[in-house]
Amino acid sequence: MRTNVSKMKFWKVFASFALGLNLYSCAKNFEGTYSDPAKEEIVDDKWSETDAHRVANSLIKQVLTKPWLTSFEAVKKQKPIVIVDEIANRTDEHIDTKALTEAMTDELINAGKVRFVNGDKRKQILDEIKYQNSGTTEAKTKKSMGKQIGADFMLSGAIASSVHTQDGLKTVTYQTTLTMTDLETAEIVWSGKEEVKKRFKRSSAGW
Repeated sequence: MRTNVSKMKFWKVFASFALGLNLYSCAKNFEGTYSDPAKEEIVDDKWSETDAHRVANSLIKQVLTKPWLTSFEAVKKQKPIVIVDEIANRTDEHIDTKALTEAMTDELINAGKVRFVNGDKRKQILDEIKYQNSGTTEAKTKKSMGKQIGADFMLSGAIASSVHTQDGLKTVTYQTTLTMTDLETAEIVWSGKEEVKKRFKRSSAGW
């Protein structure tokens, strides 16, 4: 009986020692540093956050300097109201197009040349207004139904890619196309595109 107890104690001590040694080994092999979010980096051969911000910055600058904007302001005497649709992914890789959409939304808002409605949160906003008008909220603080503003234009688009490989060299070209559509007439008042071209080289063959 004592022999069995001694063996159990031995294996418990050994297991604890092995676990501690493994954790120590992992801790020694792991290193981490903070990176500047504004710094452009290429960490692999895929679409990146840097690509999203570069494309968003360029395309929003284009759309805000075209005639559709001044024409609308001349007639309506106010800033146009824009809603942004999520960018469609037409590439063969997984791309977080939501991040690109959000980057474009940021550029639009910060430019101060258009008014912006939050299409993503419309359902949640409606649910909140319904709750406020259900009799549970103080009358002077509740928000009324039927006062949300309608958008004048919708900004939508898609991202596509082409890939070429030869002798360890890989070229990936991403093309993002945007269109600004008048919601009342369905007329496309502006269209633009931006390309990101990246080259990669590896010492061994194959990708």
